[in-house]
Order: sequence, then structure tokens, then C-alpha cells
Amino acid sequence: MNSRVRFLLFFMISMLLLASTSCKSKKVILKKSIHEYGFDYLYAQLTNNQLKFNTLTARFNLSFEMDKKKTSLRGQLRIQNDSLIWISFSPALGIEAARVLLRNDSVFFINRLSKSYFTGQYSLIDSLLNTTIDYNVLQSMLVGNDLTQYDINKYKSSVDGGLYKINIRERRKIKRYLKSGEIASKVLVQQIWLDPDHFRIRRIDLKENGESIKNNLQVFYDDYVEIDGQLVPSKIYIDINSQKKIHIDLDFGKTELNQEVSFPFSIPEKYDKMLN
Repeated sequence: MNSRVRFLLFFMISMLLLASTSCKSKKVILKKSIHEYGFDYLYAQLTNNQLKFNTLTARFNLSFEMDKKKTSLRGQLRIQNDSLIWISFSPALGIEAARVLLRNDSVFFINRLSKSYFTGQYSLIDSLLNTTIDYNVLQSMLVGNDLTQYDINKYKSSVDGGLYKINIRERRKIKRYLKSGEIASKVLVQQIWLDPDHFRIRRIDLKENGESIKNNLQVFYDDYVEIDGQLVPSKIYIDINSQKKIHIDLDFGKTELNQEVSFPFSIPEKYDKMLN
């Protein structure tokens, strides 16, 4: 396996801490019927009940499957809200195999197995997966929040399978969040299913406007735990249906909010740079 293939495997694992149509997700059993509400009420509840934090740290176990090949890893996740995502991956022996640092406009990756590194932009992920991913999408999906840097247009709400469903037909990145040099922002179609008990997200579907239904990103939040009075996802099932079908099971262990945390990342001098 050459260094570029190894990079793609570890990079996709790190990047793909995102969405799923998994049959493993639990069905929500309701003890009573739920009332129908309009979009404004549901979206306000979604916003009011989102996870609010400065920093988040968590340990996790991850199972990654692509082309019928399955890889299991464990690791650590650290987030500085709206600015940094740091991920360290380790195999069963516990020795770090890869480290990732994500900023709003760039990604950094170290593969310790091949002694190589990569620096670049999110466009690489788009080209690999034929889907839309940026920092805001990644962070929002990891913590179970809605997108914060995108406008909302052409929306509706309904009740679907015992959950509240929000359908947003057009989401375009707000001008102040457009990166320098971007010609246009992609138009996203988003569907969100809310738990009627606490209005936290149970499922997200995301795809580009006009794309095939087979080319989409889905996330199921199977369970939440209470930490410092807030509900934080503890189990996430993820599927990406695009040029390749990718499935991820993500199980969080110890999670802490608003602790002092560092984001160490340095590239050893003898490491080789991977080609984009």
C-alpha cells in the first residue's frame, strides 16, 4: 500500500466522522402522540437546545467500513468551538497512527506509519467523496448541532415516524463566511429529525441541490448522555453514499466540556510531504 493510499484511508476515517442510514439506529418509542408545530417553533426549539460549549474533549471507538473492508480504531477528539478540531487515531496496540488538525479553511494530517504528512484545503475531501464538507458541517455533525453558517430558505415542517421533521430546501453559506477566492457557495438540501422529548437531533440528511438521492450524507444519533446539564451525543452511526459507500460506527467514551485543552501538532522534519 503506497503512501497516498494510506493517506486516503486515514484521512477519510478522520474526515468521515459524519452521517448514516444505519439499520443499527434505535427506533424511538413514544408513549403518547405528539402535537404538530410550525417551522418557526421547531427551529427555535432546535436552536435553544443545541450543545453550547467552548471546548469539548472525548475518547472514542470507531469502526470504518469501505468496499467491504473494515477497520477498527480508537482515538481522542478535541474541539475548540468554531475554530479547531483535533483528532488522534490509534490501533489496538495504542500507539498513535495518525493525527489530524482541522481549521476553518485548511486541514493538516500526519501519518506516523508512513512518516508522511499532508496540508491542504477541504476541496480534497469534496473530490474524494463527491460530496460537500467544510469545517462547519464537520463540527455540527460531531456535536449534534445544526449548521450555523448557512442561510435558511424554502422550508417546511411535519411529523414523521414519531419525530419532528424539518425540511430545508435551500441552504447557502452566508456571505461573511465565504472564504477568499470562493466563486460561489454550494446550495445544500437538509432534512433534520428532532426528538419530541428534548428537541435534540436524531437524524440528519444532507446533499447538494440537484444531486442524485444516492449521493448523500446521513447521520443518526443513537443515544445522548447528560454532561453538565446538556445532552451530548454518545453513539453516532454514519453513512456516505457517493462514489463509494462508507459506513462508520462512532462510540464516544469519556466526554468533557469547557476544560483547558491543548491541540499539539507539529510535523517532524524527516517526514515526506504527500502530493495533493
